[in-house]
Amino acid sequence: MKISDGIKIALLLTVWTGFNSCETYYTDDYFRNSDAKLCGKLWERQYIIDNELCTHQLTFGITSGRRQGIETFIYQRKVYDKWETYLRESYNFEWKWTDDAYEGIMIDYGIDILYFDNVWVRDYYLSGYFEGEEVTFRAN
Repeated sequence: MKISDGIKIALLLTVWTGFNSCETYYTDDYFRNSDAKLCGKLWERQYIIDNELCTHQLTFGITSGRRQGIETFIYQRKVYDKWETYLRESYNFEWKWTDDAYEGIMIDYGIDILYFDNVWVRDYYLSGYFEGEEVTFRAN
């Protein structure tokens, strides 16, 4: 009987281990923000302010070791129930991660510096606190 019980326990442990080995394990790098996840995408969010539609866009890139980006605001008004663009403003900036954990971005416009804190970069969204305002950008 004891040999039979031992075999049953060994078989149960083998099956249990086999099922666990089929799970997907993510390394810490899977969840970590990175240059590759952030750069090369157009990040966009839209909001209504004073009955006007504002599209806020960010792009981040690295060229020849320089971290550069563009922030664009597109303002639209409704004309005959259709949104018409009346103003587009773009600003170039340099950027860098604020820490080794890649959880914050400092955006330097040359005359002003903004902070994007508690940053989460995933395949299709970028979120965090942009100058204290909670925001979510979608990859476009």
